[in-house]
Amino acid sequence: MRPPHRAGPRRWALLPAVVLVLALSGLAAGCSSSTPAYCTDASQLKTDVQNLGNVDVATNGLSSLQSALSSVQTDAKNFATDAKSAFPSQTTALDSALSGLQTAITSAKGQPPATAAASVASSVVQVKTSASDLQNAISSSC
Repeated sequence: MRPPHRAGPRRWALLPAVVLVLALSGLAAGCSSSTPAYCTDASQLKTDVQNLGNVDVATNGLSSLQSALSSVQTDAKNFATDAKSAFPSQTTALDSALSGLQTAITSAKGQPPATAAASVASSVVQVKTSASDLQNAISSSC
């Protein structure tokens, strides 16, 4: 006849391993860094705004600026989809600055490259300023 069931030494040997696995899974869950979805969009937007600021309109013409602007507009739209409710004033200011730059580019068409560059310069600065304000606003979240 067998004595009542007792945990054998092998079962007790597994206990520390089980406890370790449970503790590590709890730590992993507690330490997970969940960043908002818009952080990736913000990073791409920052890169494209920097590229926009580096366009040499006098040398490369307005089409190069229009191309860079299109990239920024796409990224700004993607960002706004995820973050407009969290940063409404900053996304609205950036959208306004982008619209102003688009208008400046349209108005500068047909002008000599140096004149066109001067015509759009202040609008490019406004876009960069608005994007910088947005980056500052999200810096604590991303």
